[in-house]
Amino acid sequence: MSNNLCKQYQKCNAPMCPMDENSLRCIWYPDEGICMSSAYANLVWIKAQKKIVKALAQTNRYFTLEMLTTKCVIRKGITGLDPDYEEKPQMQRWLKEHPAKRMLSEEEKKVRTQRIKKYQFSSKNNRPSLKGQDSIL
Repeated sequence: MSNNLCKQYQKCNAPMCPMDENSLRCIWYPDEGICMSSAYANLVWIKAQKKIVKALAQTNRYFTLEMLTTKCVIRKGITGLDPDYEEKPQMQRWLKEHPAKRMLSEEEKKVRTQRIKKYQFSSKNNRPSLKGQDSIL
């Protein structure tokens, strides 16, 4: 990639670049750089990289683009693949253990919204109380 294409070219040390298709076939370790271009900040896999770094993932395990584009829950303790073992069986296990998030139906969203609205927070001690009921305190 040439510096004419990206304003961050001189500062960026990301092994995976949205402007370089060949780099997207590589692997990424959590201690490596992430694309700094604001033009690509909303890409699913760049957001996933940032979440993985925040979750303090082990830096000796790697992630592939397929793993980064899986819209799974990323939380503390997430681990990538071990470079000392064959990738294919590890990848199958990883994808099975990290299924994509399920989208809620409109009905499920309404039910959850009603449950949340049922509670209000009083200004005293930030304790939740049921709406419409007087506080005992």
